[in-house]
Amino acid sequence: MAQDKPGSKKEEIDVSRRRLFFGFLDRARGAEPAPMAAASATAPLLGQANAAFSTGDFAAAAPLYKNFLQAESDNAEARQRYGECLYRQGQHIQAKVEFERLLQKDRKNNRAILFLGLVMARLDRVQKAAVVWKLHFDPSNVPLARELNLQIALVETAAEDQLPAGAAVADAVERVLAQPRQA
Repeated sequence: MAQDKPGSKKEEIDVSRRRLFFGFLDRARGAEPAPMAAASATAPLLGQANAAFSTGDFAAAAPLYKNFLQAESDNAEARQRYGECLYRQGQHIQAKVEFERLLQKDRKNNRAILFLGLVMARLDRVQKAAVVWKLHFDPSNVPLARELNLQIALVETAAEDQLPAGAAVADAVERVLAQPRQA
């Protein structure tokens, strides 16, 4: 990492050990890892965004993540959470853009795949949601895999004029997401 001159405003943070430790703790608890800042100047902003996100205050978290991403645009976890904030506020087109950006860099990002499918369902594009969800693979979350497979099957077997409503499809998947994961 580049070292800045003493007294400079931007100071790099060595997050590799911290990320390893907290990532391990998050995975042990079954939680999604919280994003971590790479620079000390952006760490307080990200801390505020993570705090708002963890309390479910997506309206407050979204602009904080947006500002953070202007400084650290490569932070995938922050972009994921920003997309989720947009989705939870009903800003589906903007959320779609964020999840697609994530998938351009990492085609196997299961959380981005899941939420892109939810966005497509909310936009009444259930056939596209089914195509996206076929890419999702998480053997550790059997209830979610079952629900996604069920929704894919319902969409694929329905006649063109009898497709399930996008909101109903998204609601069914979100009910499974809301359930606590079994260890």
